[in-house]
Amino acid sequence: MRDVPALTESELEALPIFPLPRVVFFPGTLLPLHLFEERYRDLAEWCTTHGPAAMAIALLEPGYEDEYEGRPSIRPVAGAGRIVAHERNDDGTHDLVLHGVTRVSLEEFGTDQSFRIGKATALRSHEGSLGHRDVTTLVTCATQVAQVVRRKHPDFSLGVGVADPPGLVADTIADRFVADPDKRQAILEALDLGERVHLVTDAVGELLAMLASNDVSS
Repeated sequence: MRDVPALTESELEALPIFPLPRVVFFPGTLLPLHLFEERYRDLAEWCTTHGPAAMAIALLEPGYEDEYEGRPSIRPVAGAGRIVAHERNDDGTHDLVLHGVTRVSLEEFGTDQSFRIGKATALRSHEGSLGHRDVTTLVTCATQVAQVVRRKHPDFSLGVGVADPPGLVADTIADRFVADPDKRQAILEALDLGERVHLVTDAVGELLAMLASNDVSS
């Protein structure tokens, strides 16, 4: 996965926001998107012509359905990434790929645009409660899950190892193996690397136990 430049201060000052109901976006990961609603077509056009070629992906708060056409509440911590591939389709929709760059906190402000924009502040992780063996334990658990996945998808790769930065390891494994949006959001919000690694390890451990149970019952 190629390196992507950090978002600049000027880009963070007015970052487009794409709110989604079940999507949590991690740094270091790729997110393909198909934008078809008119306001999000406008967002894609703005990002690829006038504004930063970047956006924040924010998780919608529960109960968003009644306000979906407006501006329902979003979680204040989001994943932000750069557009690394883009195609404008003949029907006016857009297909693009985001490369995750950073966690951000968002302060949305009013705008005459059809889509949402906010001031974003990049959030820094810290080692905190990270222990020497924590990353090894996580990678070991994830490797066992990957072995199960490769039974049906032989080319599947975990993509990270114990020598990689702990934050990247946790985010990459969470992106691959943690499906529940609330658990993903908790992982995104964990700036203490020890806490983040533990959250991902617990989720992967639950998945591993479920897979083992399925093997026994089959």
